[in-house]
Parts: sequence; C-alpha cells; structure tokens
Amino acid sequence: MRSNALDSRPLWMEESGPRFGLGSSDPVELNSHQAIQSHHLMKPLKTVLRPFANWILLHLLVALPGSIFAQSHAPKSTLFYIPHTHWEGAVFKTREGYLEMGLPNILTALRLLKTYPNYKFTLDQVAYIKPFLERYPEEETSFRKFIAEGRLEIVGGMDVMPDDVKPGGELFVRQVQYGKQYCRDKLGVEVTVGWFLDTFGHHPQMPQLLRLAGYKSFWFCRGVPHNRLPSEFHWQGIDGTEIPAFWLPGFYGLFYGPPREPAKFTKFFQSRFDSLTPHAQGAERVGLAGVDVSEPEVYVPPLIEQFNRLPEAPFAIRYAVPTDFETVVAKRPHPQVISGDFNHIFQGAYSSRIELKQWTRNLEHLLLTAEKLSALADWLGTSSDNEMIWRAWEPVLFNQTHDLASGVMTDLVYEDTVRSYEFAKRLADELIESRWESIAARIDTRGEGVPVLVFNPLGWPRTDIAEVELGFAQPGVQDLDLADADGKPVAVQLLDADHYQDGGLKRARIIFVARDVPSVGYSTYRVLPRGEAGDAKKIAVGEPTNNVIENEHYRLTVNLATGEATGLFDKQDRWEVLAGPANVVSREQDKGDLWELYRGLDGASFIAMTNQQSVPQPGQAHFSNQYSGTNGTIRRGPVFSEFTVSHPLTNGGFSTRVRLSAGIRRIDIETRLVNHEKYVRYQALFPTSIHNGRNVQEIPFGALERPAGIEFPAQTWVDYHDERRGVALLNFGLPGNLVTTDGTLMLSLMRSHNLGHYGYGGGYEPGMSSDTGFERDRPLTFHYALVPHTGDWRQAAVWRHGMEFNQPLVVRKTTPHDGPLPKRWGLLDISHTNAVLTALKPGRDRTTVVRICEAAGQAVSGVKIRFNARLASARETNLMEDSGRPLRIHDDTVLLDLHPYEIKTIKLQLRPAKKNAH
Repeated sequence: MRSNALDSRPLWMEESGPRFGLGSSDPVELNSHQAIQSHHLMKPLKTVLRPFANWILLHLLVALPGSIFAQSHAPKSTLFYIPHTHWEGAVFKTREGYLEMGLPNILTALRLLKTYPNYKFTLDQVAYIKPFLERYPEEETSFRKFIAEGRLEIVGGMDVMPDDVKPGGELFVRQVQYGKQYCRDKLGVEVTVGWFLDTFGHHPQMPQLLRLAGYKSFWFCRGVPHNRLPSEFHWQGIDGTEIPAFWLPGFYGLFYGPPREPAKFTKFFQSRFDSLTPHAQGAERVGLAGVDVSEPEVYVPPLIEQFNRLPEAPFAIRYAVPTDFETVVAKRPHPQVISGDFNHIFQGAYSSRIELKQWTRNLEHLLLTAEKLSALADWLGTSSDNEMIWRAWEPVLFNQTHDLASGVMTDLVYEDTVRSYEFAKRLADELIESRWESIAARIDTRGEGVPVLVFNPLGWPRTDIAEVELGFAQPGVQDLDLADADGKPVAVQLLDADHYQDGGLKRARIIFVARDVPSVGYSTYRVLPRGEAGDAKKIAVGEPTNNVIENEHYRLTVNLATGEATGLFDKQDRWEVLAGPANVVSREQDKGDLWELYRGLDGASFIAMTNQQSVPQPGQAHFSNQYSGTNGTIRRGPVFSEFTVSHPLTNGGFSTRVRLSAGIRRIDIETRLVNHEKYVRYQALFPTSIHNGRNVQEIPFGALERPAGIEFPAQTWVDYHDERRGVALLNFGLPGNLVTTDGTLMLSLMRSHNLGHYGYGGGYEPGMSSDTGFERDRPLTFHYALVPHTGDWRQAAVWRHGMEFNQPLVVRKTTPHDGPLPKRWGLLDISHTNAVLTALKPGRDRTTVVRICEAAGQAVSGVKIRFNARLASARETNLMEDSGRPLRIHDDTVLLDLHPYEIKTIKLQLRPAKKNAH
C-alpha cells in the first residue's frame, strides 16, 4: 500500500512523551492497547493540503539558522541507503498486470548495478523474481553475479509478502518453505532477512517462526504501539525467542523521490536523516528508497556522489542492502528487548470480502489433509506427488499477499483470486481422493453391507459427527442400520432421502457420531440395508412441541419465531451460560471502506489501533430478533437435535440453524445472510454470564490474552473465562473477534464496502471498480460454535475444540475387499494433551515430517510420540526440514521435551509397512 513520507506528519511535530530507555537488556512489554494516542498520517485525496503544508514547513525549518536540522553531525554518521521496489502482487491489478508493470523495474535495477559499481538493490517475493528469470533468461547471469557480489540482495524469501495474522500457522510455514526452497535451488541463496514492510500487523510467535526458518532479522513498518519505539531492538516472542527487529519509522519510501536540484536534494536527505534520530540506537541510520511498484531512480546516483563529495556533508550516504546495516547493528552492545503483540492495522479487513477468508481456511485444511494422506500412502508404498502438492499450495500462498488476504482489491482482482482458489481446490480434492483410494485399498473391508471409512486427520482419538450419502438400486430397501468396526450397532439419523414410487429408498444422506476415531487414522463402519421400515425416530422431522433442544451436556432454549437463543444451560456444572439473547445478528451502519471500520482509509497508519467497540445499541442498529416470520422447526433424533428458522432482517434475509449432537460438547451454528445494502456490517452477539473474565485468543501456534473491547484477528477460537468456568467461541474463517467489557462475545460476520477514496498510484487508476465488495443480493453462509466449559481455556483444551470444528472427519465409501490393514487403525499417539500435532507430510528422500507445538503455554517434559509403524530414526529439524540433532527413540516412540509454546519439527525414517499382516 502506498505510503509517502512527504504525506506524514514529521516525527518532531508529534506530541512528546516518555521514551523507551536505551541500553537496557530487560524485556519491555508492549501493551499496544492501552490508552495511547494514535497519530494517523495520511488520507489519500482528502488530506492533501495538510501534508503539503507540513512539507513546506519542514523545509523552511531546515533553512533557518539554529534549527534542529542545521545542527552538526558526528563525522562518522552514515546513512545506509537501501534502494528497493515494493511489488504489490495483486490488489488493483491482477498478478499478471503487476508483473507487466513491475518486471521492467528489475531491468532498470540491473542497469544501475551495471552502471554504478557502488550501487546496490534489494528484491523480495519469489512470485516476482521467478517470472523475471523465466521471461528474461538473458539477464540471469548478471542477476546471479550481483547476488554473489553482495550488491543485489534477495530478502523475504517467500512467495509473496504475506499477511501473517489471519492465515493459519502451517500456511505461513508453507509460504517460507516454498519461497526459500526456490531461492536455494535456483539461486543458491539462503535468505535470512525477514521482510514485512507493508504487512498489517504481526503476532508474537513470529520471532520463533522466523528463527526456526533460518531468518536473522525482522523488518517492518506497521503495528507498533506508538511512535516512540526504537528503530532497532530485539523482539521477544511468547516462547522467549528473540530476533533482531528493524522498525522503519519513516516507512519504506522515506528517501524515495528526492529533488533533482543539488541543494534541495541535500536538504531533503538531511531532514529525513534527522527525523530518524529520535528512534536510532547508534550513529548510523537506515533509510529505504522505493514505493509501490516503483522504478529505481536513475537520476539519484550522481546526486549521491555529489552529496558525498561535499566537505560540509553532515553524514555519508552509503548504498546498502539490509544485511549491511544488520552487521553494524549487531556490533552494538546490550540491545533493548521488547515483547508484545504488534496488532493490528485496518480492522475492517478482518471481515471485508469474508468469503476469501473462508476459502483460505478451507483450503489450508484440505491441503494439510492431503499431505497427511500422502505421508500415509508413502509409508504404504505408494509414492506421493510432491510437485502436485506444491502446485496446489502456490495459488493459496499467493493469495496470502497482505492485500489479497485482507480482501482489499478491485473487482477484476477479486474474480481472479476466486478462480485461483477454485483451481487449488480441484487439485486438493484430486490429491485427497487419489491418496485415500490407495490407503483404502489396503484396508480389510470385508463383510456385509456398504463399507464406510472415517478418517481423522488430527493428532488425538476423536469423537465427532460424520455424514455420507448412499444410493440403492436394489428393490425393497425400506431402511438401513449402521454398525462399527466391531459389529456393534451405531445410532444413525436420516438427513434427507429420495424414494422410489413403491416407497423404497433410492438415495439417502445419513449422519452418525463416529466415536474414538484413532489419531491420524480411521475406523470402518458398515451400512446395512433393511427390507422393513425401522424406528420412525431415524427420520428427524417434526413440529416443535416446545422450544428446547438438548444433549448430554447442554440444554438450549430458543425463541421459535425470531431465532435467538434465550438460554443455554451447562448440565455438568449447572450454570447458565448466557446473560441475554444470544446468536443475535446485528446490522449497523459502517461508513468505512474495505480497510477501515467506520471511517475512510488512513493509508499510512502504522500505530496499532485501540479504538473501543461496544455492543450495538437499539436505535443505532437492527437486530435479527426484532424480526420474525413463521415459527422455526425443531428436528430431534438419536444423533442430533436442531432448531432452524428463517425470516427477514431489515430488507434482507436471515436464517440460522443451531445443532446439538449426541455426546459432543459443542453447539454448532450455521447462519446465512442476504444483504442488499451498502456500508453496513453484521456481527453475531453472545452475551455471557461471566463477569471480569479473561479474553484469550488463538494466534498461529499459540494463544494470547488480549484486552477487552478491541477487535483482533483470532485464529479458530476465542475464550472468555474466570477462575471457575468459561465459554469458547469457535469460528470457521471468521477472524474478526472481540469481547466487550461486559462479557459479550462479538463475531464479525461480514461487511459491505468498496475501496472508497484511494489516491492514484501503485497501480490504482481511474475507473477501477470494487463494488463486488458490497456483497449484495447473494447469500453468504457462516459457521461458528459455542463450547461452555469448566475451568479456564487450558483445562478445557480449547485448542482441540477449535481444530475439531475446523477439520471435520473425512468420510468415504469403498467396496468390500481384503487388505493387510485392520478395520480400525491410527498412525500415532501423543502422550500429552498440550503437545499438538500441526503437520504430517512427506519429506525429502522418502522421509516423513511431523510438527508439533506446545499449545497451553506450559512446559512439558517426557512427551512421547508413539508410532504404530516401525521407526528407524528421528531427527529434529528446522522449518526448512534441514536435519539437526537426533532424538531419543524407544520402542517406536520418540521422546522429547517442550518449553511453553515451542514449535518442534521432526524428520522420521519409517520402515516400510508390512505387505500382508494386520
């Protein structure tokens, strides 16, 4: 996103305040959500005059005798000047459009490198570099030469500059693996500079993730708690890992676009150099010169040469790449250590074009499942197609470009993004089907009826709902039964069915509870057609006799006409969860744009937003329980009970389905909205009976307590609890979450907006439309769930509920046949609940890669990962899967310890499965 330092309020004009102490090695906690005044720097088109006036004032002050910019500088002061270009990936133009616009800029950079021996340039994003080398192979020799000389530096090393707070943790790992492996294989480069200049906020597991991926630094602009942050410090993550951090207080284009007249050029550089002084931790400064899809400035090198020849030059300008400055900073003693959450900028982006967030979540888990099935198929002797897996991942990785992941794009780019997701899903589905078929062929499925295999992709035995559709060509099928792997009857319920004219079943979709499906394994069930009609309760239909649905754990009461939940009682702990009507959807006016809530874009925002939100009030919003139609329906049966209602919501549509399943501690909710209005937002409201609780939210590979009243990007769950009990709100691809100060859980469902007023530049041109962002005249469906529980989030293992809700059981039919695998089997068992499997995938050289993380923030020793496969070796690796130290093995069990929130990757050598023995 475009940000020009000339449009920013000069740092010396900001209000004064306390600064961080220098030279301290004690961590300073950055609570960016206390009452800190936020200075918003730029509103394109709307505030052109103010920054121009500031620019004039700045230059007048430079010229005044005795001004702060006329002071003398130590002769050894140096400006490390880093030319670069920020390639956008896709936002206003498509991927191809930005390549056409941006690839010539690399040619210009190479020309400057050939012309000026001291010139240096920085490039990032494999999705930018790879097409250049493919389309201009004649320049590859020069490209490699300048890399080898240290004059052209590849930073970032990922497919794109990604959003790192909304996508899942494993998606970020694939981003690193895909990009860095290309740089290794194609260019022989080990990328060590983490480059997140325009990303809209950062979570505090990033230090560990970056270190594990081989990065030595973290460069960024946005998400700081205030403008008094030091520009060089060590960022400490929630697990204790530190990484050198480089904050750019003047943004990534501070030194871009200087005047061409030498005297003005000198004042331009001097003023910007001095603006960095309040943040600098040494005599040296670093400044970047490049903006969105900008061409390297061919007129600047001679001006720099003239500047450096001036006897009175206040400092030296040195062409640099990021590692040059990192080397200097690394020599400084006692770097300040800062911990905290650098979130978040542009809260409206959490729910703009919400379907893209849902696409991301769905594809992430489809591809993780495909990887797990590929690893199992490898072990069974069927070689996996890693190239096809990465081919499916790449469109998903590209779509995590910080703008695309946020939903801020033109209509043309939106359509292109959806098409790329559809392509990735086709590949993911093909991978899952082919790998599953190769595994199912090895399972003993002999017996009566239709075999149904239920696969659990998670790392613990699991009980959850399973659905499957069956067809019957034989006459006389009136009903069906279901049996488990041991032949024991299993309750089954018809979701819907088609019948022949004689009343026989033609097609049936059934649902059942699959109990204790093994970890990364399967259970076999058998559907048994019956010639006589069975118990009528299997067909779950009926008029409501009361307004209650329940299972063993919860009793839910509803308003049959409006759909609101009027009560939720936890039977185990005997407490009322709700403090008022819940699962109420509010619609309120929101005069923002695709980036911002309630206001237009401030494109140069860099301070984490702390604006408080409260529950929408009557008269200021419309609520779903203010409207009604005909009474809803209640369906009850042996597997589930559910309530469904549909009615208008203002001039649009609202429907919701609330389901309780037998034996499952979770209330599943599906809500559908049809919006016809512009500039509105919709939120689901759940007032809880918990007072003065704690708001803990999932972040990638961890969890973090966050302040009430502020909307944050959560992963799959938010938990609000006191010392005795709590309630978790789970979501599927709905990152915008907050807990109000009165204990109401609020989930942002969708927003209706376009780009609004955006200044031309960075590819944005007159006439570009973004009106599909209004999300009008089509249904959107949202999935979320509640989990009331005893104790806090750790005691309830809320992370398991979030993963189960987001990664459903995989259910497939097969044919009866013999096979060496038993009717019920799982690959592994993990001894501790807080040691969580996040990935299982094929590795290089026919190895198997497993990743686990500690989920509760509590150290655990003696973790045992027992494999139901013969284990030859196990080694710890980094995220790039480079072999490290060997791990202890005993009886096909890996033994290890985990510190709080530690992420650990293990490379295994599994002995091939036996061919003909159970």
